[in-house]
Amino acid sequence: MTGGILQRLRNLPLSGRILAPFFILLVLLGVIATLGVVYQTRKTLSDTIDSNLLAMQSTIEQAIRDREARLRSESALVSAMLEQGIDLSSLHDRKILQDMNRHRFRVLTPTDIVHTENRELRQLFKHAGKSGRERIRFLNDDRTGPALVLVRPFQTNDGHSRFLLGTEPLGKPFLSRLMRNLQGRCFLFDYNGRYLSGTTGTVPPIRLDNQQIAEISAGKKLVVPTGWERYQLFAVPLGTTDMVILAVGISTIGLTTLAGNLALGSSLTLAAALLFSGLFFSRHIRRLLAPVRELAKATETISAGNFQIEIPVRSEDELGILTRSFNTMVRQLDILYQEKIAKERELATLDQEKHYKEILEAKNAEIERVNRELRKRLKEMSALMELNRAMTSSLDLDILFERMLATIIDQFLCDRVVLFTYNPGNEELLVRKAHGIDQDLLRGVSFSLGEGITGKAALAQKIIYVADLQKDERTLGYKGRHHSRGSMVAIPLVVKQRLVGVLNLHKIETDAFSGEELKLLQAIANQAAISIDNSQLFEKARDLSNTDELTGLANRRHFQMILKREAAQARRFHSHFSLIMADIDHFKAFNDTHGHLKGDIVLKKVADILLQNTRGIDLVGRFGGEEFVILLPKTDKAGAEAAAEKLRSHILAENFPGEEKSQPGGCLTLSLGIAEYPGDSTDIYELLDMADRALYRAKENGRNCVVSWREEIHAVS
Repeated sequence: MTGGILQRLRNLPLSGRILAPFFILLVLLGVIATLGVVYQTRKTLSDTIDSNLLAMQSTIEQAIRDREARLRSESALVSAMLEQGIDLSSLHDRKILQDMNRHRFRVLTPTDIVHTENRELRQLFKHAGKSGRERIRFLNDDRTGPALVLVRPFQTNDGHSRFLLGTEPLGKPFLSRLMRNLQGRCFLFDYNGRYLSGTTGTVPPIRLDNQQIAEISAGKKLVVPTGWERYQLFAVPLGTTDMVILAVGISTIGLTTLAGNLALGSSLTLAAALLFSGLFFSRHIRRLLAPVRELAKATETISAGNFQIEIPVRSEDELGILTRSFNTMVRQLDILYQEKIAKERELATLDQEKHYKEILEAKNAEIERVNRELRKRLKEMSALMELNRAMTSSLDLDILFERMLATIIDQFLCDRVVLFTYNPGNEELLVRKAHGIDQDLLRGVSFSLGEGITGKAALAQKIIYVADLQKDERTLGYKGRHHSRGSMVAIPLVVKQRLVGVLNLHKIETDAFSGEELKLLQAIANQAAISIDNSQLFEKARDLSNTDELTGLANRRHFQMILKREAAQARRFHSHFSLIMADIDHFKAFNDTHGHLKGDIVLKKVADILLQNTRGIDLVGRFGGEEFVILLPKTDKAGAEAAAEKLRSHILAENFPGEEKSQPGGCLTLSLGIAEYPGDSTDIYELLDMADRALYRAKENGRNCVVSWREEIHAVS
């Protein structure tokens, strides 16, 4: 805010900047003077009010003490007369009768005291009776109001105990009479700060807390301003043990009004002084600054390029000296300006020639830069085209990897290249291909996501470049198999945010990969990832077309294709093979009892047992439903029967959950039929039919058995 005010002052004209400090100083002095007068007036009036409050305090306190003293003396007189047996009603002294009526003197017997309702009054009678002396206290009765109460014990002529009770009211009438000539207000509080009485019928706006009551009880006078009034509170001791708090107050409306009028008058005076001073000094400053305005106007003319100007000298003071010096300076500037124009014309020709030369050099440099950029882009295009040709020439992954790594080594002159493929099932990166490092050395090396430089590049799916492997703590040296030196770049192969693998490139030199090479490698990695993904999809589709989706066994189409190939080879080499057809007994009952999901589990488990208990050259396939077929190359019927019996016994011995509830005999069993090539037939379809009919003969024979094809089966069927 201060900076904004200073900025506005700087933007004022010269006359304004000269007058502004004067006016600000004048305003500050006026405000200070006004505040001082108002403060001193308020202080003087406050002191006067405090003095009046102190005088009122003394007057009221003395009046209360007088009332107490008079009550004591009159009670002593009355009790003496009563002790002498004088009948007060027979007295002709009117003053004594008036005092008795005013103090409401009463004579009470001990019996009367017992029936007194006021507990504090009974206590006062009790203390007076025990001490045998007068007791005086301040009491607040709901009927009589606040009052001084005196109790004096005495003995009658006949020896009876009596008590003289006298009261001195301290309520509103008493306080109003006292304050009538003092022009103030007075309020009475008990020693707990509770309001008792006052000169007005309303409760005063005074609230006393415990700390204030304690200070007043200790003898301290407390001043409390409330709205338009100012009160002084003090303690007045009464009787022998009591105390009341009196508050006397005077209105401060006059003080506030006087201070406001004084502030208004000072403000008007200050405004008038400012207006008059402003008019006078403005005219005076303008006359003094007339030469300065002429200088400013002349400066604007010169800045426009016109040096043919001269300002008349009107005085011999500082401004006159400044004007004369200004005229001399203008003449010198005119001479220099003419010389400058001549030199500029001379240099213009040289600058133009230099400019054309610079343009030509810039054009040549731009052409050279474009040529370098074109050569670089051509190299990148060639590398991408070469890599694309290598990767699209085959869908076989091994061939693809070999050609891809050879192209990258040729284009980037790398010393070592390692390709990892990603296995999403185990979330591992496996070494698939390596150049420059012995493939057997890295066999079995794998990295999990986030492990080493390779794993971190795969996890973040961002390229990681290490300028010096020996200074990077993330280097794991291919799990200790091969420690590389120099520089390395790990490039994640990603297709649609899906990780395919990681390509590691090594150079023996440190910081050997340029920024342009890294950009090109990223583009090559994107293309390589797409090609690897396509080849993997092709292999997966090929595998899916040859295998059964549920069991992973060869499907019927693939089994028959292999069977034809095996039959052709057997005919060529005069060899033989056997077929086993197998079917799960009462499988429908299992499905009906346990459901098809449990049935699928049984099919997969049976398929696993068949695979685990056949040779590596044997082919196990699912022929449909719960029926399986097994091709046994170079196996005669006797060998097939032994293999079938082995499979049957393994199935019988295996525990299938739920078999005891759904299967006859409480066990899942297998029936098997066997046919041999060429002993039973040389036609593969007839051979399959023979094995199938032998299987059904096993079913007819009670299931859970092995039956080989015989001619008698053909005769019966």
